[in-house]
Amino acid sequence: MKLVTWNVNDAVSRMPLRRARLEVTQPDVVALQELKCTNDNFPRAALEAAGYGSLCVGQRSCNGVALLARGTAPIEIQRRLPGDASDIQARYPKPPSTA
Repeated sequence: MKLVTWNVNDAVSRMPLRRARLEVTQPDVVALQELKCTNDNFPRAALEAAGYGSLCVGQRSCNGVALLARGTAPIEIQRRLPGDASDIQARYPKPPSTA
């Protein structure tokens, strides 16, 4: 299994570069950080066209993360760090509460 992490520094404007790199390296799982876009602006369709399902926790400014999986969609587990309800920064996808 090939896993790649990438500080993309803007998920939207650098999409052509990212697609080209995905085609060359063909990782199975990709973790993106510093998306600098909201969930609505995340380039989901372009990534699907490249063969990747995605799970995005977008946020304007320097935050926002996403997981990509080649040939399938990642399974969402949780969206916030546990223990601090006031922490609103988009840091990682995680499972919904079972409480």
